[in-house]
Order: sequence, then structure tokens, then C-alpha cells
Amino acid sequence: MKTYALIAAEPAPKPDGEQQPGANYNWLIMMVLVFGVFYLLVWRPQSKKRKDEEKKRQDMLTSLQKSAHVVTIGGIHGIVASVGEDEVVLKIDEKSDVRMRVSRSAIHQVIGPEGEEEKKKEQ
Repeated sequence: MKTYALIAAEPAPKPDGEQQPGANYNWLIMMVLVFGVFYLLVWRPQSKKRKDEEKKRQDMLTSLQKSAHVVTIGGIHGIVASVGEDEVVLKIDEKSDVRMRVSRSAIHQVIGPEGEEEKKKEQ
């Protein structure tokens, strides 16, 4: 019993050295299709999600008010004592009246009694 194996190969070039028309562009078309699919499935949704999160963060920072309970990027919990244009004064300890001045962009999230409402609105 004879076994024959078929081997997929490119067609042999014509005797005069010319290749089939369009053979050189197949890889280019495939690469464009791969990058197009990658853009549609990965880059576009990620950039849209990033823009939405940044918008939510900016809204949270602009709506920051006095007596809101917040957490900074460094993990410090405090109550907003005053809000300036670029900085926020946090009351860290009420008994000894310890206050800390932080940059407005250092506020990570609003939590606590007034922050609970913020979380429910986001969900």
C-alpha cells in the first residue's frame, strides 16, 4: 500500500522569473486586517473606558465639598475642612485638631456618610 503526502507549497515561479500578480501583497493585507481587529477589540474599548473613568474622577473632584469623608491616594482617611482651587485641607484627628493640606488631585475617593450616596449614584 502506497502512501502519498501532499505538501502545500507556493506555486513555482514562472520560467522567466516573474511571480504571480498580487502575491507580494498578501502578507500586507493580512497584517492590516490583524491590526484592524486588534484596534477594534482592544485599543478602542480601553481608551473609551479610560476616558469615562477620568471623567468620573474629575466630576468627583469638582463636586468635593466641606465635611465630606475622603481617602487620599496614600491611604490617609480624613474629613474635608476646606476646599481651595488646587488644594484641600483635611481634618485627620478631631480630638487634637490635626489638619493636613493635600493637593486636590491626591484625593482618591469620597467615602463615609456623605460618600455612601456617591457610591450608590455610581452603581
